Amino acid sequence: MKKKKLRNIETIAAHAGLKPEENHGIVNPPVYHASTILSPSMKNYKDRSKKKYTYGRNGTPTSEALEKAISELYETDGCVLAPSGMSAITNSFMGVLKTFDHVLIPDCVYGSARRFAEEEFKRFQIEHDYYNPRDLSNLESKIKKNTKVIYLESPGSYTFEIIDINKTVKLAKKHKIITIIDNTWGTALYFNAIKFGVDIVVEAITKYIGGHSDVMMGVTVCNKKHLNSIIRWKRNSGQCVGPDDIFLALRGLRTLPLRLEKSQKNSIKLAKFLSNQKEVKKVYHPALKEHPDHKLWKRDFSGACGIFGIEFEDYITTKMAEFFADNCLLFGKGASWGGFESLMTMTDIKSNRTIKKSYVPNGEYLRIYVGIENIEDIIEDVSISFTKMRNKFK
Repeated sequence: MKKKKLRNIETIAAHAGLKPEENHGIVNPPVYHASTILSPSMKNYKDRSKKKYTYGRNGTPTSEALEKAISELYETDGCVLAPSGMSAITNSFMGVLKTFDHVLIPDCVYGSARRFAEEEFKRFQIEHDYYNPRDLSNLESKIKKNTKVIYLESPGSYTFEIIDINKTVKLAKKHKIITIIDNTWGTALYFNAIKFGVDIVVEAITKYIGGHSDVMMGVTVCNKKHLNSIIRWKRNSGQCVGPDDIFLALRGLRTLPLRLEKSQKNSIKLAKFLSNQKEVKKVYHPALKEHPDHKLWKRDFSGACGIFGIEFEDYITTKMAEFFADNCLLFGKGASWGGFESLMTMTDIKSNRTIKKSYVPNGEYLRIYVGIENIEDIIEDVSISFTKMRNKFK
């Protein structure tokens, strides 16, 4: 009997990539630790076209299970796993770019992706320019004859600008330009960029799919047109992902919808609480009506991530902001996000911007990630920290 097609993404997250009928009825796929993969004969070894698995670095049933699951989430022909979210970004670039190509990058781009463009593109004689993610009026004028890729990140790192994907994709298709997006914030659950016409999607599995702050992994998702070139670059650059990390990512995937929903609700409640504090000038959460791109977010996204930013009033000094963060005891101080625990980081936005008209906060800026803790405990923790700061810096 043919299985009924799974239509809802929460169901896909729970079942995709599972083959219990091939594993003695065991629900989760086995974890294959493999380098050498033997052949029954030398003739069979030499004819690799007939072998599904040839060498551990090139894939096993364990990696195939996660690749199949993520491909089903995005409804694409395939995906390519990478050792980190950053390596998924570089795989996407290097899989489609060549010498003398030109790339357009949003000025809100993730800092490590900016660094890669600044430090590595010139070695390959690849040009790049930045565009304002909130003002696409002159984006077409930045396109050159050799423009190969328009890169997107929506919302943008640190300050959460939402890019008009429809307008960007339409322009890219007009000029036959490839579009690549970092979709870690939205995930396939809240924003399937493939359905919006984006060619290549990058996601840091480190964040929400992993979900427990113990995995470094990324993925590039696309259809056949670009899949083989990205696979080629990944193999030629010698990348592979460990089977134990893949197992953890598969486990995290099953509860992704639940954790994402909880994180979203928590973050919106905390963002609203913070917007009412006298020390806070602005809250940058796309799900709030006050966010400058809220209408775009509401049009394109079906949900929100748990990470957002706040800008303090100008009189709040660095010392005061650090004191506030240090006294939020339920919030870890460290990079990354998407795990079960809440986090805070302070970021120098100015060093991550090139265009003069790009948004740079004047006041101290705090990036906040809200995990899956009880929201009343989180708000109480933050409230106590505000009280301590007010008492100390009267």
